Amino acid sequence: MKQKNPTKRQKQILEFIYNSIETNGFPPSLQEFNAKFGFKSNQAIIDHLSALEKQKLIKREEGSARGLKILPLGYDAISKDPLIRIAGVSAAGTPIQSIEKNEWVKIQSGFRRYDDVFIVEINGNSMIGAGIYDQDKVLIKRSDGYKTGDIVLARIGDEITLKRFVHEDGRAYLKPENPACRDIAITHETYFLGKFIKNLGAKI
Repeated sequence: MKQKNPTKRQKQILEFIYNSIETNGFPPSLQEFNAKFGFKSNQAIIDHLSALEKQKLIKREEGSARGLKILPLGYDAISKDPLIRIAGVSAAGTPIQSIEKNEWVKIQSGFRRYDDVFIVEINGNSMIGAGIYDQDKVLIKRSDGYKTGDIVLARIGDEITLKRFVHEDGRAYLKPENPACRDIAITHETYFLGKFIKNLGAKI
């Protein structure tokens, strides 16, 4: 079935969501939608959002009043570059506590093919052998599968780190790309949060 083109009002709603994320760091609330478009009830905007979701232009997160995400087709519909969140700071060294941010950046339209991605700022130099340096920002994609050799964002307890995943000779560990740093054993407290896609550099 051919993709249905969004209506003029639906494009206006998409642009309002986009501008709110770009300016404020988060999508609009129902009250903000109502004030912007003159809706008399929450149901009116809920119906519009449901239509956008059916067209795969947005995704709504259950249990979150502002849980709206523009999908690749949504960016295409309003001819905008994707907005990707800088999720926090990861150590490229010993693991450090995650520092949550609420900052979004535009990224080149070529990355629209990547869904469910986010940006992490690097702290440390344990991955310099892979061309990843202190203060660089890297694109991470959530994934259901990982193989040995992948560079992964891993959570160890309450801390996160970026390292190369190695599984060999019955041993699994996180390997730095700097001979001055030590391997980190993978334990029951280790969870992979995503896979490294690209280094965006220190300034994006």
